[in-house]
Amino acid sequence: MIIIIDAGSQYTHLIKRNFRDLDKEAEIINAREPYENVREKIEDAEKIVLSGGPSSVSEDKDSLVRIIAEKIKSGEINVPLLGICYGYQMIADVWGAKVDKGKSAEYGVSEITIDNEDVILKGLPKKFKAWVSHFDEVKELPEGFESLAHSEICGMEAMRHMEKPIFGVQFHPEVWHTEHGERILENFVKV
Repeated sequence: MIIIIDAGSQYTHLIKRNFRDLDKEAEIINAREPYENVREKIEDAEKIVLSGGPSSVSEDKDSLVRIIAEKIKSGEINVPLLGICYGYQMIADVWGAKVDKGKSAEYGVSEITIDNEDVILKGLPKKFKAWVSHFDEVKELPEGFESLAHSEICGMEAMRHMEKPIFGVQFHPEVWHTEHGERILENFVKV
């Protein structure tokens, strides 16, 4: 079972639908749920996705998104992790990187350039269009991670941990506006 932690994104149900289309069972859990109430599901998860959301990681100190990122960092939970937009920023923040306001706070389509396709971006063209929001963005790479992609407005559109199966994307692979987004989620399923 893939667990999707919903941090308030309007697209979370699309993540679940994409996994269903890939014949993977997924369950959505609200990020405001107390960890103790969902501990067993989290610990039994095959993979975890941290969704996008309207909050800023600097203001969100007690959400399930942060708790899970911290437990994966400490090794208490050891499963593949994908952070999308806010979830990506939370991974970076928990690993000690700077997350701050982006150059462009609007939702829109941006061209992503792959610098290192690695596992998560495998099989995608070097450049593709993606649905992005840069209200906040990762400003520096967390220690132990490598950058995988950039755009004209953001230097780190995607990253991965160099040793653990932890990935993050600033954009939204779950929406139809993102070219090859389903391939990104399929690649994560195969991790």
